[in-house]
Amino acid sequence: MAKKDSFVEKIKTLIDISRPINVAMVVFGVLVTFFARPPGPLNLELLFPTIIAAAFIAAGGNAINDYYDVFIDKINRPDRPLPSGKITLRGIWAYAFALFAIGIVVSWLLPFWSFLIAFTNAFLLAIYAYRLKRSGFFGDLVISYLVASVFIFAGTAIDNLEIGFILAIAAFFTNTAREILKDLEDIKGDKMFGVRTLPLIAGRKKSVIFVSSFLVISILVSPFPYTLGILTYPYLVVAFVADGIFAYIIYLLRKNTDLATISKTQRLVKFGALFGLVAFLVGAIPL
Repeated sequence: MAKKDSFVEKIKTLIDISRPINVAMVVFGVLVTFFARPPGPLNLELLFPTIIAAAFIAAGGNAINDYYDVFIDKINRPDRPLPSGKITLRGIWAYAFALFAIGIVVSWLLPFWSFLIAFTNAFLLAIYAYRLKRSGFFGDLVISYLVASVFIFAGTAIDNLEIGFILAIAAFFTNTAREILKDLEDIKGDKMFGVRTLPLIAGRKKSVIFVSSFLVISILVSPFPYTLGILTYPYLVVAFVADGIFAYIIYLLRKNTDLATISKTQRLVKFGALFGLVAFLVGAIPL
């Protein structure tokens, strides 16, 4: 019985390291790209390997991130599997390598461009965790690319590149806005450790202008799936809610840029992005 309990605990630890909520969001992004298309035949054979490849590479990125964050987590998150002793450094490195390897091998079943994106992203996730995470604004751009590339990866894999690109553009600018807001939240700590974030390079006021500009771009891009005849008008209804949230964020930042407002708007960006994804699904329903 003890061996069974030990095995279950090990599985729970590996799942925790993978950060299942983050992986679920990646899978959701793949599903949105797959189903957000004009009515027609769906290639279900490619859906499963696309999900597996994206999920395993994302999980590998989360695991390698824990590997390089072990000393920080000992202070900030001592309950995490690595600092708490539930897994060794060698064990988490091997787990991350295995996840990356499975994701890349499975992506070989997909079109060449999908394989290339999968391989590139696995490499970038490792480099980001090792060095780029503390590079400031450049690291923010890398993360935003990785978030956006999920949709391009899925679009190339399942032949829905038009929607994939639109989703990627919106995701890139929305996520960059959120990363800058997070940097504004952490400005004191980043200054102490010499991390060159946009707020420290350009200042708070210019950083807020960047955030607002990126959200405006996301709003301007939002009508395209409908105007191009790809999705139906229910898409516009839900997308309007997302646009309203982004517009409200811009309004709040024009009024105030204190820490409470920054924290609030950072959370609101996530809700706006979620409504945006739902809009694509709703718009794919044939009328």
